[in-house]
Amino acid sequence: MKLTTFSLLALMASAGASAQETDAAPASTEAVQVVEVSGVKNPELKPYRQMLKGLDAFEKLHSLAPAAPLKFQLVSDTRKIAFDTVTLKLSGKNTDVPLPVAGDGTFILPRLPGAAEDNAELVSNKSKGVLRWRGDIHTPGVPDNARRLGDLRLECEIGWAVNREDMPFLTRNSLSAIGGMCRSKMVGLRYQAPRPLANVAFVSGERKLNLRIDPANKRVYYPLLADSSWNDDTLIVYEFEDVVAANP
Repeated sequence: MKLTTFSLLALMASAGASAQETDAAPASTEAVQVVEVSGVKNPELKPYRQMLKGLDAFEKLHSLAPAAPLKFQLVSDTRKIAFDTVTLKLSGKNTDVPLPVAGDGTFILPRLPGAAEDNAELVSNKSKGVLRWRGDIHTPGVPDNARRLGDLRLECEIGWAVNREDMPFLTRNSLSAIGGMCRSKMVGLRYQAPRPLANVAFVSGERKLNLRIDPANKRVYYPLLADSSWNDDTLIVYEFEDVVAANP
């Protein structure tokens, strides 16, 4: 997930006005005006005390993805990074706990008594700014070409819980006033698929809604997390460009 361009004036104006229909979701006649938010990209590694807010959010909102375990995932803009070369640990004056990192960058953050009071931090062997993190929620049994909507909603809530205090005051308060980053139809969230997309859609039973793909980067799409008419078991189904080209 990434938040994109933010306009405080547009956000405040939208918060006090009725929702307007736009082409944010091409196949929908019920799409609303979306304000995209900038300056809040995937965060860098955080102090343990702050990361605990993500564990709290997972426990509080686990019903969004009741069968999914909580993992975090390291991500990097340096595409050549090999995660088997990354080491990660919780480090403080009296804390030195290694956190194993899987080949896909995922790791588990445990609750450690005393680590927050010790002001422990997540420390890697990479330079500052190389690694960021995100919540990684995957319900078992979801097809490889799909994501589950409740999983994305829970990932978003984890990110909001950890990062909200680091946002600029006006941004944080404006987002809170409209229900938070994850629950307002006036906030547009960008997600990335594994490969360029020919199409991406919400699918729930016989219902289907095509979602908007960024024409400049066809891996990027815009799921409407706040649309409560789609339940948590809704699938976001990917149709990849290479697969469509190979099966005309």
